[in-house]
This record gives sequence, C-alpha cells and structure tokens, in this order.
Amino acid sequence: MIVLLAALLAQAGDVNDPETERASFKVAAGFEVNLFASELDGVVKPIQMRWDERGRLWITCSPSYPQIGPGEQADDRIVVVSDSNGDGKADQTSTFVRGLTMPLGLALGRGGALVADGSELVLLRDTDGDGKADARRVILKGFYTGDSHQSINNFTWGPGGELLF
Repeated sequence: MIVLLAALLAQAGDVNDPETERASFKVAAGFEVNLFASELDGVVKPIQMRWDERGRLWITCSPSYPQIGPGEQADDRIVVVSDSNGDGKADQTSTFVRGLTMPLGLALGRGGALVADGSELVLLRDTDGDGKADARRVILKGFYTGDSHQSINNFTWGPGGELLF
C-alpha cells in the first residue's frame, strides 16, 4: 500500500509545489488562475485573509493549527503581501505581528487589525509606521479555547459598523 501511494505521489509531481497544484485545477472556459502568494512568500497554513485600502493582502498564518503540542509555544503571525508592480503576483512581504495563538479571525479597521488571539479579541496597531504592530489592546477576553474549532473566528463588519464573528 505504501509503495502504491509513493508511486502515485511521484506520478503527480511535487504535491507541495504551487505550480503542480495550479496545473491540477479544472478551470471554466474564459477564466484563469494565477498564483498571488505561497509558502515561498511566508504564507504558511493560512486561516483568514483581508484586503486593505492600499491593495495589500493581510493573512493570518497559523503553523500551530489545529492544536499546540505539549511543551510547544505558538508563534502564529499575520503576514502582509503586496504587488507593487501590478503583475498579479506578490513581490513584497512583511510580518505585521508574530507570537499569536491561532488567529482564526481577522478584520481591518479601527486604525489597525482586530484579531482573535487565543481567548482574546485584540486590536493591533502600527503606531510608528514601520509596518509592524507595536500597540496591543485587549477588546474582549474570556472566550472558550478548549478546541480550536470552537474559538472566535470569521470576522466581518456588519452594516451598522459592528464587528460580527
């Protein structure tokens, strides 16, 4: 059985290669698929993503998902990628914040990024303009974290300006 699986994987090419994956897509006539960002850009285990007003893509990346192993410390992050030359591919990558715990929710607004960080809803801001979060304010805390699948997630803004999750 293992030999058969290895043979099938070898036949399929490198399953972790973005181009191999893209080539396997069945795309409807008149449409195309291009790769904007991948693991090579620091996008590892993406959970949530949002576009900002400057055309940058903010992505919560959670290598610790779905659970942190015994003795491990979470080092999840928010990566910001952008396409500065308009060719449809990310060419600039920065890390807005590291050290998060399973950031399953992300919303941009209120002068920063509202993020689910473990059992807390936090507002992260870049106050000095260097592209990194340097201010952290806990908005709400005490959410259940017994199972990552029951944590706060999927943030969206409501029509009245309220944050829904």
